[in-house]
Amino acid sequence: MAVLVSQSLFDSHGTDCAGTLFLPDGVERPAVVVMGHGLGAQQDFRLPAFAQRFAERGLAVFTFDYRHWGESAGEPRQLLIPQKQKQDWHAALAHVRGLPQVDGERLAIWGSSFGGAHVIQVAADDHDISAVVSQVLAADTASAVKAFGLVYMLKSTLIGLTDTLRGALGLSPLYFPLVGRPGDNAVMNTPECWDGYLGLVPEGSTWKNEVTARSLLKLPLYRATLVAHKVTAPTLLMGGVHDSLVAIEDIRIMAAKMPNAELREYECNHFERYYEPLFETFVTEQEDFLVGKLA
Repeated sequence: MAVLVSQSLFDSHGTDCAGTLFLPDGVERPAVVVMGHGLGAQQDFRLPAFAQRFAERGLAVFTFDYRHWGESAGEPRQLLIPQKQKQDWHAALAHVRGLPQVDGERLAIWGSSFGGAHVIQVAADDHDISAVVSQVLAADTASAVKAFGLVYMLKSTLIGLTDTLRGALGLSPLYFPLVGRPGDNAVMNTPECWDGYLGLVPEGSTWKNEVTARSLLKLPLYRATLVAHKVTAPTLLMGGVHDSLVAIEDIRIMAAKMPNAELREYECNHFERYYEPLFETFVTEQEDFLVGKLA
């Protein structure tokens, strides 16, 4: 099936956010899936591969960049405040529900990693969502941060506080690496991260491997597991048994709290689902789930 792709902007609290609409050609007002990415990632980091497959099954798809990232506006650049990104999700849903090309009453949300935490948070608020897909989700960021150890937490807290003060004084931000190799000071530095994450970045991208240091103070406080019991939509949770960033046990605990969730576990790490052969497994199971729930 041919897929039509168009760009659009939507407003989130006075800031323009960039979105991309994938439409299956010849399908009148299809159901729609809104997709958001993970920690520090942009909508062009392999999301189009999933979107194309969903659209080929007759679903419309809308991907977007959070404020301060990618093609969206917002200063300072590379700022990551979880509650602001959650606001962007709700703004994207309002925008998509107003599009005449799609059926906004048959709407699903899809998130990966930290975006997987966002979709749980958003679905806990919005009970008009028809289905949720959350893959290798950051179910409990407080638990994940503890695994990095006391020294890491002290360093990140100190630089985060310093950057917060600089922001209050109107000074330029301090930045902290997003991705590093084992032993590096970086938000993600387990053995799978360097190749797994950076392999998603398209050639020629202007993305920078950094995040404002003040963002580090907010991440541990954004615990999707605490609101998971409020999610009523059918939810597909997909976890990697060998994930070094998100403990599978945290996802199991979350799944047990959810009245309408299905947990599927895979012999993979955090990033393998973006690449073959696991990509084919994940995208096929996701499109079958979404088509079934949005029919």
